[in-house]
Amino acid sequence: MEWVLSIRADWLTPIMKIFTFLGDEEFFLLFLPLAYWLWRKEVMGRTGMVLLFTFVLNAIFKGIFQVPRPETIEHLVHAEDWSFPSGHSQGAMVLWGWLAYELKDRRAYLISGLLILGVGFSRVYLGVHFPTDVLGGFFIGLLTLLAYAWLLKQKPSAWLYLGPTRQSMIIFVLLMGLFMLVPELSEVAIKGGAAFIGFLAGYLHEKKYLSCSFKPGMGLILSKLVLGMVGIIVIWMGLKQVFITIGYTTDMAMFIRYTLLGAWISYGAPYLFCHFGWNEDNSK
Repeated sequence: MEWVLSIRADWLTPIMKIFTFLGDEEFFLLFLPLAYWLWRKEVMGRTGMVLLFTFVLNAIFKGIFQVPRPETIEHLVHAEDWSFPSGHSQGAMVLWGWLAYELKDRRAYLISGLLILGVGFSRVYLGVHFPTDVLGGFFIGLLTLLAYAWLLKQKPSAWLYLGPTRQSMIIFVLLMGLFMLVPELSEVAIKGGAAFIGFLAGYLHEKKYLSCSFKPGMGLILSKLVLGMVGIIVIWMGLKQVFITIGYTTDMAMFIRYTLLGAWISYGAPYLFCHFGWNEDNSK
């Protein structure tokens, strides 16, 4: 760690902050919906579910181990909650690793590897994690990917028979069971769990019930961007201000916001795209 800190330089710090931004909440609020709406819906649906779940898993592990962040080192970015395992590193491994797995392209694996290593290195460079935190995040992220890849290959008829609503309810109950493993839930756990449930429920219902297409064009893409991002802003920021105004600032208020946010990305916005004839068949 001392070697990493010894190479700090004015020109390198902004680059490291860019890498670390790739693991921030604001980045995922931009990347996940835009890729889901404008790129490959099926790929990003699967990616979104494992990504949001790994945030929950990370928060649970942090709550169990409760390792403090480096205290004698200057933090070059703001960081809260516990240190082990690194959420940025774990999220980078899952996001870019899964996309490379989906694309099955040598260049995708190379770019993903560079991004994963860059995000992990940036967390140590910026002074908010120990190297063991980063390695732990990478390891848990990799195990998550392997388990998820195996799980998607299992298609039990009884599970498929349940349909999206009952599937979502069962996963919700299982998630609440996971939450019970942690003495005190962090904001990351609540946000990640809520967004995971909302996104998963929306994705399962959208996949079964929505089917529409249109001829792509720049005007329609811009329309989707504007409507979709306005919805995100209204839920993420507008609803937060509403809750603050009425004095409802509990964990449940946060859970409601992020559940709606996940559902908007995977179902609400695509539903309106279909209704207005803006959607396209991007499931392949």
